[in-house]
Amino acid sequence: MLRNARATWVEGFHFKVRSHSGKEIRLDGWRDREREETGPTPAELIPMSLGACTGMDVIMILEKMRLNVTALEVDVQAEALDEDPRMFTDFQIIYHLRGEDLDTDKVERAIVLSRDKYCLISITLEKVASLSHFYTINGGEPRE
Repeated sequence: MLRNARATWVEGFHFKVRSHSGKEIRLDGWRDREREETGPTPAELIPMSLGACTGMDVIMILEKMRLNVTALEVDVQAEALDEDPRMFTDFQIIYHLRGEDLDTDKVERAIVLSRDKYCLISITLEKVASLSHFYTINGGEPRE
């Protein structure tokens, strides 16, 4: 399955990026160490995409398991090297779930399924970086 994208230079370090499905966003870069604040940088999209991708999977899986999730936030902490190439080396993913009677075994199963089978972002990143997964339920202590 091909998933093409096209980045079109607008001006300065601004690009309009269009996905294979026709969705568009604006990405910006750095110019003389000052950020032009109209869109995220390409590197910022990586942890953002990871959080959204795995979050969507977890919600979908938990709904199929008939769990009543009322809220989900996914925090992604990304470590990158301080010198070129400034590649990402480590991602810590923390799922904050809220809901009634959330079964920890099912929550853990949903996270594992996302990690190992469904989230193409995490599966791809895992080839070049370390990924760790934690979760909290209703504000409790983080669990791995």
